[in-house]
Amino acid sequence: MTDAGAALSDASQTGGRPDGIASPVGKSAALWAETFQSLANVVAHDLRNALNAVAVNLEVVRSRSARGAEASAIAPFAATAATNFETAAAAAEALLAFVRPEPGRVDVAAVVTRLARLLAVRGGAGLSVSDQSEGRAATTAPPDVARAVVARSVLAAVGTDEGAACEIAVDDGIFLRITGATRVPPPPDSDLVVAALEQGIRITPRERSIEIRFPAVDQRANPNAAP
Repeated sequence: MTDAGAALSDASQTGGRPDGIASPVGKSAALWAETFQSLANVVAHDLRNALNAVAVNLEVVRSRSARGAEASAIAPFAATAATNFETAAAAAEALLAFVRPEPGRVDVAAVVTRLARLLAVRGGAGLSVSDQSEGRAATTAPPDVARAVVARSVLAAVGTDEGAACEIAVDDGIFLRITGATRVPPPPDSDLVVAALEQGIRITPRERSIEIRFPAVDQRANPNAAP
């Protein structure tokens, strides 16, 4: 590797700082990149299967049409292709809706709702949501960190094929409780906990749940929040 290449590689790991210490921006970007990979893995299986089914059924339609088959013989394959295309489109749109950048502050309740939609793509118990925030769930935490904290905590609680429930409320901040359906959630990753604490987010593992408190934008939710 050239000297210039080595320098660029070092900068990518440290957020561009010459002292070798990762900047908050670099750390949050890395955290979000790992989170995005985890989210993509959630829908990858269903998306791949749906697209394969579309390709197979469209090939049947094409070949039978070329042989002059009756429309009634082709219609079931076309309908199946359309259904699987809708499944693939829903999976892709749910992932894009969750990761799409938003201007301004992140609303924790909106993040949870989008994540529930994403998990619903794969079927099963998914994520149930109880939102008591009354539209006051905007947080002062940076978007990448806030979304990563929610996503990675929920994925840990849901596990491979189990469901989870989220409760959102506002008292001295934004309160989020994530409860696994049938097992004790594993403790949060240390890098996630550190990044969260740096932004005023407290993650507390419980016996069957994970509790998270976010600093709130709304002064009524948190009188000490920065404007």
